[in-house]
Amino acid sequence: MEPEYRSINATVSHVNTGTAVPRDQLPWPGRSGYPVMTLPKQHLDAVDDAPVTSFTGLTLFISFAAAFKLKDRINESLSFFKRWLPYSEADHVLSIAANLYVGGEHLEDMAELQHSEAVLRMFGACRLPDPTTEGDFLRRFETAGEGSVEALRRTVDGVEEAVWKKLRKRVGKRGRKMPLATVDLDGHIKESLGVQREGADFSYDGRFGFQPLAITLAQTGEALALLNRPGNGRSSDGVAEKLDEVLPRLKPFFESILVRGDSDFDRADIRAVCTKHSVNFAFVGRDDSSHGRTREAMMIEEELWRPFRSRAERQQEERRQRPGYKARKKKPNRRRQKARERGYKELYQARQWVTEVDFDPEGEEATHRLVIRRQLVEHREGQVHLFDEYRYHFIVTDLPLEMGMTAVVDETYKRCDQENIIEQLGSGVAAWAMPVREYLGNCAWLEMARLAWNIGKWIAALALPREVSRWEWKRFRRAFVLVVAEVVKGGRQIRTRISRGHRHWSLMIEALGILQRR
Repeated sequence: MEPEYRSINATVSHVNTGTAVPRDQLPWPGRSGYPVMTLPKQHLDAVDDAPVTSFTGLTLFISFAAAFKLKDRINESLSFFKRWLPYSEADHVLSIAANLYVGGEHLEDMAELQHSEAVLRMFGACRLPDPTTEGDFLRRFETAGEGSVEALRRTVDGVEEAVWKKLRKRVGKRGRKMPLATVDLDGHIKESLGVQREGADFSYDGRFGFQPLAITLAQTGEALALLNRPGNGRSSDGVAEKLDEVLPRLKPFFESILVRGDSDFDRADIRAVCTKHSVNFAFVGRDDSSHGRTREAMMIEEELWRPFRSRAERQQEERRQRPGYKARKKKPNRRRQKARERGYKELYQARQWVTEVDFDPEGEEATHRLVIRRQLVEHREGQVHLFDEYRYHFIVTDLPLEMGMTAVVDETYKRCDQENIIEQLGSGVAAWAMPVREYLGNCAWLEMARLAWNIGKWIAALALPREVSRWEWKRFRRAFVLVVAEVVKGGRQIRTRISRGHRHWSLMIEALGILQRR
């Protein structure tokens, strides 16, 4: 039975769930007292005509591309060449995306796919583009103009909507929407060591490079948009215009939408776009001289504050209430011990409270909620308690009043998981590599990296177990991409023979069948 679409926002990416070998099935050495590792002598031989590859996961990549007609979509949207000699536009885009998908970090890494007979058989290709040819292709976006990048972006958007349409059918009744889309916003400063990068500039902290914008979907981790920008801007620059494009794409497929972001996204134009499209927002509120929110919070009467405990504290309390719970001995805080031994100044959060007031922003008709969290911070020096300090944190939101203040704080700060996605976009598919000097060429690279990243997320959502969508990219690649197999051509078919020794072989075969049944 094909897996249904589920909201898995609460499942963190590093938890090893559902993949461990049962304890009673763990193998043991043949004789008692023998070591597990014996380190036998190794022999390495070379043979002729052995179509073997370690990139077996490309079978899922290729099957997805075929099922959603990626090649036709790309060739229809991009028209750089009058004649294909011999590569089409889709050949270039899919080659770069496949290189990033399997772990390539630079254009030069294309050579590993280019010279693999097994990979050529899997793609049904006589050859793949050379790294220098791919660099020339990226530079064509500069001569073709901004419209070419937008055309590629619309193509990836179209595939994304086709995937959502298929996922929507699995929710239940035909045409029923998926429950919730949580859209996270954040910028990322990517320092450039090159001095000839077009569009690069100095960021607020003096780094020379770019500041791409990442708009992601929390439920699956897919990238809704990756927008390249000079490094001298703010994280929120251009976000209102981009949200105005992204939100209408989500509306037909999701019952409700929540937009989240840090304090830099606490802006009137972004709130206006959310209101325009009738979606909720929850932004960490800023407090500066123009707002004076801290002064107002300090004037709130004491009886209006309610005690607040963090999610971790509440989860720990729930575990204590379970039958059979046994408390473990608490391990010492080595960091705090050393700080006190050396007389360092230490900040200790003692208690927290929460309250809310109405927020009437100037120039806006709507009244929003301003949820305020107050922290009591104790300042210590060694063992000596010096003084107490109150700190205030703000959340600007239009979430309904039925959602309590604690739930609003929880939901807003779940956005911090997007930092993991941004980091993995760089370490997993090298999205921030920016390999060419031309600005629009690097914008196109971001779209191809987004395609590679999303294909992995879409395959997981369509055909793999629930928790795979939230795995770290490195773990996903080791489980479902970097798998050794033999590729055999015969009977007008390509067969990839995977060893049953691979722990996920059955899942890969099942996933391939699901993708090909589309």
